[in-house]
Amino acid sequence: MKTTIIAACLLLCGYLNAQTYSLEVNMSGFKNNKGKVKVGLYTSETSFLKVTFLSLDDSIKNNQAKVMFKNLEKGEYAVSIYHDENNNNEMDKNFFGIPKEAYASSNNAKGSFGPPKYTDAKFIVKEDTTLHITID
Repeated sequence: MKTTIIAACLLLCGYLNAQTYSLEVNMSGFKNNKGKVKVGLYTSETSFLKVTFLSLDDSIKNNQAKVMFKNLEKGEYAVSIYHDENNNNEMDKNFFGIPKEAYASSNNAKGSFGPPKYTDAKFIVKEDTTLHITID
């Protein structure tokens, strides 16, 4: 009997530790339906806007798009999106390095004289989560 209780507790602990969540990202405000939206998920300040943890893309319909990240562990994340109007899989920039394609981040974080900061864009996933991002 004691062995059965211990085994059940170990299984329950393993289940609780392995629990994962989904993150739905709803995006709006696109000026047109051309191309696609590229969505990057980041897990730290050092990787933010440099190396994605996960990335997804979706077509734009009625100036809106939606992606779903699945099987995420509880933790801190940030999202960055851009409208890849010409489908070249990169954010086009002008001579000065300023983006020519629309972009946005989680919490609708904005940078002043540069990209948004991770600290402004970060959020916690501890349950199934939905974000709403408006692209400019």
